[in-house]
Amino acid sequence: MQSWMIGMVLGLVFIGYAPALPAWSLAIPVVLSVNALASGALLRWPSRSVPCVLLRLLVGLSWGVLLGISHGHSLLDYRLPTHCVGQSLEVEGQVASLPGRRLVPGVGTRQSFRFRVNAIEPAECAVPRYVLLHYYGARRMVPGDFWRFPIRLKKPWGLSNPGGYNGQAWLAQSGIHATGSVQLSRHHQYLGPGVSGMHHRLRQRISARIEELELKPDIAAVLRAVTVADKSAIDEPLWGLFQQFGVNHLLVISGLHVGLVAGMGYLIGAALARLFVPRRFSGAHVPGLCALLAALLFAALAGFSLPAVRALSMLTCLLVAVWSGRLTIAWSHLLLAACVVLLLNPLAAIGSGFWLSFGSVAGLLWYTSWRRHSGRGRALVGTHAYMALLMLPFGALFFQGASLVGALANFIMIPLVGWIVVPGALAASASYLLGLPIEAALWRCAAWPLEQILPLGAMLADRGGDWIYLSRDTALPAMVLALCGIGLLVVPATAWFRILSVLLLLPVLLPDRSNGQTSSQATEVTVFDVGQGTAVLIRAGRQALLYDTGGGHREGPNIATRVILPLLRSEGLTALDTLIVSHPDLDHSAGQHAIIATVDVHRLRYGGEPAQTLPGLPCVAGEAWRWPAGPIFQFLSPAVAVPLKRNNASCVLMVTVAGSRLLLPGDIERAQERGLVEYWGRALDADWLLAGHHGSQTSSSWPWLKFSSPSTVIVSSGYANRFGHPHADIVVRYRALDIEVLETSRAGALRLEFPPAQSPAVTLWRDRKRRYWL
Repeated sequence: MQSWMIGMVLGLVFIGYAPALPAWSLAIPVVLSVNALASGALLRWPSRSVPCVLLRLLVGLSWGVLLGISHGHSLLDYRLPTHCVGQSLEVEGQVASLPGRRLVPGVGTRQSFRFRVNAIEPAECAVPRYVLLHYYGARRMVPGDFWRFPIRLKKPWGLSNPGGYNGQAWLAQSGIHATGSVQLSRHHQYLGPGVSGMHHRLRQRISARIEELELKPDIAAVLRAVTVADKSAIDEPLWGLFQQFGVNHLLVISGLHVGLVAGMGYLIGAALARLFVPRRFSGAHVPGLCALLAALLFAALAGFSLPAVRALSMLTCLLVAVWSGRLTIAWSHLLLAACVVLLLNPLAAIGSGFWLSFGSVAGLLWYTSWRRHSGRGRALVGTHAYMALLMLPFGALFFQGASLVGALANFIMIPLVGWIVVPGALAASASYLLGLPIEAALWRCAAWPLEQILPLGAMLADRGGDWIYLSRDTALPAMVLALCGIGLLVVPATAWFRILSVLLLLPVLLPDRSNGQTSSQATEVTVFDVGQGTAVLIRAGRQALLYDTGGGHREGPNIATRVILPLLRSEGLTALDTLIVSHPDLDHSAGQHAIIATVDVHRLRYGGEPAQTLPGLPCVAGEAWRWPAGPIFQFLSPAVAVPLKRNNASCVLMVTVAGSRLLLPGDIERAQERGLVEYWGRALDADWLLAGHHGSQTSSSWPWLKFSSPSTVIVSSGYANRFGHPHADIVVRYRALDIEVLETSRAGALRLEFPPAQSPAVTLWRDRKRRYWL
């Protein structure tokens, strides 16, 4: 039975990471053939023989692959048709999730929610079943309500960058077939409440109540997260603080929380059995049923998140085994839970949460199986230390780093959150729903530990530096070796065996000596996939230049924190030789302060009048410098004595490297292009050109393209953006001049490597990380 389940898990995981889906016409005959052949062989061999075990593994693998293919084709078949992208549509349906509320600077409150589609007009676009909608209106969306909205939709899409997170994985996991926004300029109609979604309405009521409390925003955000799994108020600084101390798992309702609630339910059930079940009847099942009911209710409050479903599955398996008198080992429960999670969502394994959830439980089971006879105090300390060590390779792979103080932080935070915050918040929630006057006091009790510990954690993080968090990026093979080493550490063995265990850890623990620098002679240029904006990183040796910082919000989420800084950390870059902010528009400058606050910037240049004071100097045409590794940089615009409009004040940079030339023009428009052509003439000649103003019709004039004469144009723009960049006429113009066009919205980030005396090598990140659901 276990070998069959292992095969199914492997098959589902394999298809989730497959670059393309096999056709039905091939998959079904292969699976049926495998099962027919295996059935005959299984009847002839003993059930515990090695061939039988392998055959059951193969059968499970074939069915896992088939189920994964089925889910994949269903996901792709329901996606929005290409010709409907950007059209004005009318959609009718039901709010199917807890709407996440987030304050967007300069815009207002945005509510994001999953919407179950009943009808779309025009009918030719009525393909998606579930869409993710953003609503910027004043009315609070309620789960279960039916609405008719005017919307614009696009296919699920995410940014694809080295070292960064691709949101398209989450959309695929969530079964989202399209994303879009409600158009407030047109009429939208409320159609009435629905019956389904009761648990989401309860979650919303509790979340709204926590918002009303007189608590600091960070405290309220944590309470909402651990009570009803509403993480919409967890901003990047707060998440980063918890991540630095290795306790960000506490912000997710996980198996730890579900287990604690189940334990409370078990104690209540035992008390009820003693009080109300007559002695002549057996009340042995009552505590288990109460534990299961409590865990089920809490998982519903968590929106049936993956860790909650995993814990609920394991608890159910354990109770069924106990009640049936067929006790099995915990590994079987974990394996069955993995099967249940993947059968419910075949793409669960493409997210880090799956591996962190099941990996941590597997590590805990492995440790306790070898250390079960230790004393309580020693076992407690050893368990925390072992789990913190286990998180190092996971953190390096998924988050480019791990906490060095995780064991101590978890030793403090797990009891505080598990014994005070979560029970207090759940008791306060129940009191609120029942209208009991003790509610306010319970909320204060739940918030008190957070009010004491969060300011202390923020102070330590500010002063701690590198001794709190270890920035590391690792490849999958190094992570597997490290996990093997960590597993071997607890196995009783000789000293040489211990040395081998430590050696297996070294690829993750020791810094990569190549980090922070490219190969001795090659220059790398990374054009980030930042949506509607620009960010270009140029590296040679140990020096790096960043041209623009992408879009977003200066004080809130922005591209610098989500895309650029993760790459700098993963590659060991702690300093920039030069930061250039081409002009003040947010899609180029939003992350400038995040960059300056995080890494050392030796030289800062900017174009136009910055919105806030910057510690640098304006770009001036003619300024040039050279790195020892070879690249030559020169500003071609703006001239210091000529006042220019916002876009035309952009810093225009020419980069010469290994016999190739790269021209970065910012957002200059036709008039400035014409002026540069008149002044620089053939000196504008470039092999690579970043499209001016993201391929807008206001740029890329015929004279500009003639004199720059690029062989390749790179367009940095957002997928299905509202500006229509790159403009169709401009793309036609490029192709008329036989210029190759590469778009970050289609290819993801582009990495150009310029070795001396060789043709540059081009890597398209979306192709390198190809998955069928991308």
